[in-house]
Amino acid sequence: MDQEKLKRFLNNQTTPLENREIRDWLDKKGSEEQFLRKLREDWDFQRAAEVSSSRREKILDQIHKATLKPSGVNHTFYFIGKFGRMAASFLLLLFSGYFLLELGFREIEPEPVTEVAPYPIRKSTGAGEKMRLLLPDKSELILNSLSSITFYSDYGTSNREITLEGEAFFSVESNQKKPFIVRSGDVITTALGTAFNVYARKEAVRVALTAGKVEVARDAQLLSLLPGEMASEKKDRQYELIKEKFDPEQTTLWKEGKIRFQSKPFSEIIHTLESWYGVEFQVKAFEDRKVTGLFNNESLDDILTGLSFSLGFEYQIDEKRVQIKF
Repeated sequence: MDQEKLKRFLNNQTTPLENREIRDWLDKKGSEEQFLRKLREDWDFQRAAEVSSSRREKILDQIHKATLKPSGVNHTFYFIGKFGRMAASFLLLLFSGYFLLELGFREIEPEPVTEVAPYPIRKSTGAGEKMRLLLPDKSELILNSLSSITFYSDYGTSNREITLEGEAFFSVESNQKKPFIVRSGDVITTALGTAFNVYARKEAVRVALTAGKVEVARDAQLLSLLPGEMASEKKDRQYELIKEKFDPEQTTLWKEGKIRFQSKPFSEIIHTLESWYGVEFQVKAFEDRKVTGLFNNESLDDILTGLSFSLGFEYQIDEKRVQIKF
């Protein structure tokens, strides 16, 4: 059979008469071996210098399997329908001598994966709001009003670091390999598995431990805390860290929406209410008396009503401003 005619047949360029002639030839005994021999001769001539004998054998064997009928049928070629056209184009390229050198055996370089840089995630609360969050590592936190936390999208995989502004209570899932770190200004709190409260506002930073163990650091200072101990940043003492005791119930009541004043000066109460409700107080004829009281999930208006009876002042709430007159 003429080789040029076979090439045209494989590329669907032969006439109906030539097609019939070639199909009749392919049905004859020994035509398959003759055809493969021609393929081999053409391949050896074009690529012998470039491909090892073992790889040539593998490629030719793949061609043989790809172009024969399924088992159970005499070994004649199968060029019917869509598969036949695909096989024809496949073999034509072999005759042209530039396609099969690496077919099925070339080690394809994987496309480089574009890594997405970790991005910051920020959660915040408004006045009178609280937020409970379950972090990817199953640690939990409760965010107090007018507070925010920031962590990166790779939290829990490469690190467990959080930046806090305001106040939050943390229940930390244990992980010896990845310590839990809270950054609050220049104060850094490190824990492995524990529960603690961090207060970080402009006037002070306090870390109070309720369970487990934490380390609190600022510059070269380092304090280790046990339950019931608190590290406070004293701004009037050149930001020195001081370890002291604290009342756990008093410190963490805010989680339940409760405010307790225990012999607290009125000036401190005002500051607490400003932080809690996001308002600004204007006080005339100020009296800094001490107050004791417990308020449970009450509005600012209800709290001021109770305080005004005990302290004897009048008040007016104008959106975000509160005026008090004794």
